[in-house]
Amino acid sequence: MSYNSKRETHTKLVLGMADRQGIDLEEMLLRADVSEDRFERAVDRCLGCTKPDACKCLLDSAGSQLNLPDYCRNGELFDELRAK
Repeated sequence: MSYNSKRETHTKLVLGMADRQGIDLEEMLLRADVSEDRFERAVDRCLGCTKPDACKCLLDSAGSQLNLPDYCRNGELFDELRAK
């Protein structure tokens, strides 16, 4: 898998996990409530995860809400954004 393809996959995982946490991250980016740099750092953290397949399975099988897995490297970010 190429780096760009892998990055695209992890971008989708971050957006999907945020969505399941009740966070419209794309909208927050458009409104500049979250900077591009901060979003890219979230994708970088996801790229470093050893369980992306588990996240994909969770996202594919879960309903509209999903408890954040303990291993998620973006848990603090999602907690902060959910509080906004």
